[in-house]
Amino acid sequence: MAFKSKYSEQDALWEVTLNGTKILEYVYGAEGDINPSFRLVKTTGDHTITIYRPWDHPWHPGLFFSWKYINGFNFWEAKYHGEDNKVKTDSFSPLADGQGFEQTLTYITQEEQTVVNETRIIRLEEDGEGYLIHWDASFTTPENEITFDRTEQTKEAPWGGYAGLSCRLHRNYLGPTITTDLGEFTADDAHAKSFKWCDYAGKLDGYTEEQWAGICLIDHPANERHPSPKLTYDYKDMQFLSAAFLFDKPYVLKKGETLRLQYTFYVHDGKIQKESMSNILDRLL
Repeated sequence: MAFKSKYSEQDALWEVTLNGTKILEYVYGAEGDINPSFRLVKTTGDHTITIYRPWDHPWHPGLFFSWKYINGFNFWEAKYHGEDNKVKTDSFSPLADGQGFEQTLTYITQEEQTVVNETRIIRLEEDGEGYLIHWDASFTTPENEITFDRTEQTKEAPWGGYAGLSCRLHRNYLGPTITTDLGEFTADDAHAKSFKWCDYAGKLDGYTEEQWAGICLIDHPANERHPSPKLTYDYKDMQFLSAAFLFDKPYVLKKGETLRLQYTFYVHDGKIQKESMSNILDRLL
């Protein structure tokens, strides 16, 4: 395999091809998007993982990171729920080897108050049966302290608890198999349980014989609250995987502190193999 990346500052677009096929598109500043994202993620076999701006949740821009509330301000749906909060890119620099980028971001409320600064580093890594997206984000605040929060999961809001690194999957991942470090589950049985890694795989359309693809979210052991609950939504109109850092409780970040969160996505064709995961985890950990 050979990754080739291209960056357009004018289009605010970083894209990656593999053997002539585009497999990744990362965008920031696109009109209608609240958060920067990989709007396109494909496997090495050219199978699409993500869906971008689905009609049911147009604020889901593919594979993305988003806080829900910062000091009560909504950065997840934001303007779609009547708030003009923004995530502004201050700088974007492709890495020298072309295998990733560094991005600095500012979180600004509708009152024009800067509440959070983020440095995000993305690196790609080849793997024999797929590829890895390493996601490393560090958060600070210029305020005395700020609170990251979520809509709490309750009987009245069973869908609550989300905020953090997430992937909105293509609709053909309906009825997935969820494979984790603790075994294999249905999406309902896996939902909101704490896993060190969690793979969301589904059957592909267009074949006469069964074909699979998926994406695995790996939670780095250095993360606070490791391993955080993983959300594995599987509704008839929504397939969604997320690392729910705030699921159990809010997080307070004080001035002078840094919250660092590291994750890795493993994008693969076929069902995930235990041997592949063992090799990946040996390299990562």
